Amino acid sequence: MRLCYRCLLWLHPPMFRREFSNEMLWIYDQAARTEGAMSLFFDGVGSLTRQWVLRSRWWKIALALSLAVLQIVLGGFSAVIFGHRHLEAPARDPSVVNMAEFAHYGAIAHQPLTVGIVMYLAVFFTGGLTIMVIGLAFWMRHCARRVR
Repeated sequence: MRLCYRCLLWLHPPMFRREFSNEMLWIYDQAARTEGAMSLFFDGVGSLTRQWVLRSRWWKIALALSLAVLQIVLGGFSAVIFGHRHLEAPARDPSVVNMAEFAHYGAIAHQPLTVGIVMYLAVFFTGGLTIMVIGLAFWMRHCARRVR
């Protein structure tokens, strides 16, 4: 198990490995008997994840992708909830004043799925994702300036 832990330490970023690998291996040798080797191995996996994701700023990409997936899922749920209404008589007048009636009788609600609608949704999701990523980048730049 010590060999697996050494391999796990080798997977850490080089700067972290040079500074802390000897100490972590010493702690592993001392605590493996009392704490158990598996708990120390999982702690090393957690350390490896923290060092590569948080310290290398890959978490920004992971967060942006997570928010993009969330946006697509919420968009899909809203399409399921608001997109397919079965009514006896759709509104004849396109100038509906009430927003609930517009969602109920809206232009997209009763049409079959066409290439134009798919393109509209793709542009909507791509635009929203772009705005989210740009906003996240500016927010992170602002936070980085405040830390300095």
